[in-house]
Amino acid sequence: METKLKGIEMNKFAIVRMGQKSKLAALAVIGLGMTASLPASAAAIDVAAVVTDIGAQAVPVGLIGGAVLLIYLAVKAFKWVRAALA
Repeated sequence: METKLKGIEMNKFAIVRMGQKSKLAALAVIGLGMTASLPASAAAIDVAAVVTDIGAQAVPVGLIGGAVLLIYLAVKAFKWVRAALA
């Protein structure tokens, strides 16, 4: 099946590809139109409670970190003293 389009001979595969390109272009135009028509009225998210909770957790996290550091230093000191006595 050969077709002439403005003096150019095209087979059926070229015609199908042209059809796909035009469909893709039409879908792109429709998609952009739909995106542009959406209202930009999203409600603001209240993050005050989350920020307050994170701030409140600073003290317990600091205490746990300090306890871990003290245990680490105690183990190192014990190994240092044991090595010095050996």
